[in-house]
Amino acid sequence: MSPYLLSEAAETDACDIATLFSLSWTSPFTRLQFGNIDPDVLAESMTPRIKEQIEKHGTRYIVVRDDKEKVISCAQWTIPIDEEGIPEEDVKETVQDQEERQQMEDEVFRKNLPENSNKDLIVDFMTGVRELRKRAVAGRKHYALENIATHPSYRGQGLASKLVQWSFAKADGQNSLVYLDTASDNTAMKLYKKLGFKEVGSHTIEDLSKYGGEGSETHIAFLRYPSS
Repeated sequence: MSPYLLSEAAETDACDIATLFSLSWTSPFTRLQFGNIDPDVLAESMTPRIKEQIEKHGTRYIVVRDDKEKVISCAQWTIPIDEEGIPEEDVKETVQDQEERQQMEDEVFRKNLPENSNKDLIVDFMTGVRELRKRAVAGRKHYALENIATHPSYRGQGLASKLVQWSFAKADGQNSLVYLDTASDNTAMKLYKKLGFKEVGSHTIEDLSKYGGEGSETHIAFLRYPSS
């Protein structure tokens, strides 16, 4: 059994979390997005956004620390807003308001991407995966796993499994879905299926040559349904 405990991240953890993400993004598709950018440079560019998200309603960064309190594994979750104790009617938006807010957030996100990154690919991929989630959850209440990463020195100890399962009791108590998506060639798919997730859809960029790459890229959507 893993001796490590889960806790919520603090703002001061933002740099450690960004470093974990930058170290884990090593697939050919990720390299096509970010090029051969130094992991430290990538982490530095992500840290302010992560710090902001840690304090944001509807977002949870759940972390595992080593005996020196350094973050060694992390999961980023989007949670139902009513778990924050905020009445749902206080955060409802019209469709137009949602679209305008999303457009503004996307513009800021693109502007803050590393200068030499493949910005068109990153934004197009993000938009496609966002639509994949919409189709999968179909307006239903859900928890969504946005990112998960473990430091290479601590992999194989069940930390990712603990971080994914963090949401299960909460989701079951609220009769909520748990959503995640991942690359079709990600070996973690075996873990997700073992934990009870079902494949429910996919999004494919058919022609990566438009972005300077080759072939295609597919991401698979998974749902875990509430335990009865």
